[in-house]
Amino acid sequence: MSRTTIDFGIDLGTTNSAVAMLHGVQTEVIKNNDGDDTTPSAIWIDRRDRLYVGRAARDRSEADPENTCAEFKLRMGTAGQLQRFPASGRELSPEELSAEVLKSLRADVRTRTGEEIQAAVITVPAAFDLNACDATRRAAELAGLRYPVLLQEPTAAAHAYGFQATDDNAMWLVYDFGGGTFDAAVIQLRDGEFSVVGHAGDNFLGGKLIDWQIVEQLLIPAAIEQEPGLAGLSRGNPRWQVAVSKLKRAAEVAKVRLSRSDATDVLVDLSTGGELFELEYELRREDVERLAEPFVRRSIELCRQALADCGVGPADIGKVLMVGGQTMMPFVRDLVASGLGVPLEYDQDPMTVVARGAAIFAGAQPLPEAPTVAPAAGSYTARFEYPRMGPDEDPQVIGRIDGPGLTGLSVEVVNAEARPPWRSGKIQLSAEGAFVVVLRAERGRLNKYQVELTDATGARLPLSPDELRYTVGSVETQPMLTHAIGIGTADNKLHKLAERNAGLPARRSITLRTTEEVRPGNGVIRIPILEGVHQRADRNRRIGRLEVRGDQVSRAVPTGSELRLTIEIDISRLVRTTVYLPILDAEFEDSIRLDTESAPVTDELESAAQVERDRLDAVRREQESVGSPLADVMLQRIVDEQLVEKMENALRSAGDPAVAVEANQYVLDLRVAIDAVEDELTWPTLVQQAETVVAEAHDFILSHGSPSDRSELPVYERTVAEAIESRDADLLRQRLQELQIFCWRVLDRTPVGQINLFEDLSRQQYQMTNPATASRLIRDGEEAIRTEQYERLRSINLQLSTLIPAAPTTQDSFSTVELAPR
Repeated sequence: MSRTTIDFGIDLGTTNSAVAMLHGVQTEVIKNNDGDDTTPSAIWIDRRDRLYVGRAARDRSEADPENTCAEFKLRMGTAGQLQRFPASGRELSPEELSAEVLKSLRADVRTRTGEEIQAAVITVPAAFDLNACDATRRAAELAGLRYPVLLQEPTAAAHAYGFQATDDNAMWLVYDFGGGTFDAAVIQLRDGEFSVVGHAGDNFLGGKLIDWQIVEQLLIPAAIEQEPGLAGLSRGNPRWQVAVSKLKRAAEVAKVRLSRSDATDVLVDLSTGGELFELEYELRREDVERLAEPFVRRSIELCRQALADCGVGPADIGKVLMVGGQTMMPFVRDLVASGLGVPLEYDQDPMTVVARGAAIFAGAQPLPEAPTVAPAAGSYTARFEYPRMGPDEDPQVIGRIDGPGLTGLSVEVVNAEARPPWRSGKIQLSAEGAFVVVLRAERGRLNKYQVELTDATGARLPLSPDELRYTVGSVETQPMLTHAIGIGTADNKLHKLAERNAGLPARRSITLRTTEEVRPGNGVIRIPILEGVHQRADRNRRIGRLEVRGDQVSRAVPTGSELRLTIEIDISRLVRTTVYLPILDAEFEDSIRLDTESAPVTDELESAAQVERDRLDAVRREQESVGSPLADVMLQRIVDEQLVEKMENALRSAGDPAVAVEANQYVLDLRVAIDAVEDELTWPTLVQQAETVVAEAHDFILSHGSPSDRSELPVYERTVAEAIESRDADLLRQRLQELQIFCWRVLDRTPVGQINLFEDLSRQQYQMTNPATASRLIRDGEEAIRTEQYERLRSINLQLSTLIPAAPTTQDSFSTVELAPR
């Protein structure tokens, strides 16, 4: 029987990648042509345009760094990140580079098994953004994998550890410290199933940071001290690119050696511009541990955050599953064990455990069915619906047989390999050919069942397919969304579409209204897609945008038009969107673009960083006069997490596209941290403002609201009071805005509201696009007020508002929509 489940899992890593396949309940890592379990995620293109992947490319990076590229995974999903290979003149995007690694892994499978696989489960960091997931999908398709399924790396590790585990009603913590990213995931096991119930991670926390610290803090100073001709040697200086590449590779190798020894010699040949100099340096484990400690402590804090987010503590965790190359360092294991106080488990190879877990998950994923064809004369076809893997030892199968003359036919399911052999007994088909059977499965092996179709006389009939396969093992019940997803509106507010930790697949809708006119061939409706939880939209990561362009509309869409946005996120965190415009009765599918956001250039980054430096100085001065204990704790957190130092270090090398993405994130992290301090320092003033707004709203609604308005008012007052109690400044601002919108809706229904709006519009008469029309409408409005025709005045106000010229916009403008009134 041909393969019916995907069975192949790929760990597409920052530093190394691996592919594994599932055999029954065992996994096999497919070795590459070098005989290794892992393939370095590195590309080299020589002057003859020949492309190399893996060890050959990694080794060449020392002598020819301009034409080699590694660590491109960290740039996945960021626009404008083309990698140029000068010798050949080629340029490749991060997803194209990743596709070459995937092609190499596919070729390894073909060489070792003879299979040309079309489907695979590919792992991504749980902290990956949606655009990075979408870029991974594109990379898979470029590599010839027509059916990619994405799986979060810590979930894959949990599959590897928990597949045949006998633990029940337990809770584990996955500690995944890889070459470029870190993930902490809380896993709940119950009744043979498990789910990720909490997560925290950092896309820019990985072993490469430790490598660079070794280079910049130890090896470069030692080289300059030993040879003055190396003065100016630095990571960001193009003149020293070859030398820095050699030092980086030497640091990686030495760090691995120090997992088994207290010291190791680093010997690197460096050129001073004509003369060769050999750096000799004794690298000691204690020095590496000192440099690594801040990063490891940051990872432990993320573990505590993941636990706190799901309401548990270290005492609730049975064990910590150690995943990723950095966990081979004894120092990391010791610090995690002491920092969390939970037993560690590392009996699986941390370099291949993610690939193995992905293969196990792949064994539960059915391959896409081939198009149904009519059975040949005298033969029958079958369709089966059942889980390919699960905790049940008696899974249910729903089947249907298609073919000629189904009356009187029966099926029997047989497992001849069971001890003793098992038979279901004959089951008569329904008039439509349907049947239901409950299997009996054994643990610890792949259960294979033959499906026998017989007529009324007991004669066997040809059936295709005629086999079922099932494995008893722990499976994930439902993947979760690791980041909240929302949109940014024109008033710089975040409106969530899907909450963090929401189960996948997910589908959400929201009604918006446009803030600019769009005509056929002119204009665009633009909606930023954001990941994050901050109420101020520009404090979240923008991962892409939705667009409906003028060349897509059949007629004008005026300002204020409603649209309905629907977003669907599947189990791979891949996104599909639909925008419906009622005014056109038109639907626009897949209008989302997740490859639009690029890292700022160096000058822009430096300018943004300077703004945050100035803000930090300002809040520190204000704290000296206010003396808020909580603000003091927040400022100390900025120091403890080295937010400024991380930003400064990244800015120094921001000419490197990968580092520019990292620097941009550090600027955003510092900005959000300073926001929290500002909010704390201004909290008393904000609370006073809230009390004033609530009092004014109360008086207004009692005077001008309808009975239903007066009954609704206490709900808004209560949400404001709850926000004050939570001490969440962003939440309080949001609740105040909701109360104000409620009052504006009431005001809009009153004559005084329409009169005030008309007076405001009238003051803008000479700025309007059609002065003659504006003059006529203003005369009509004045007449409507005199005659108390307020519904007519409402119509006039709407017409006047369309004559106000839109503010100039650019391709980078934030949004052209706002939340529609309820």
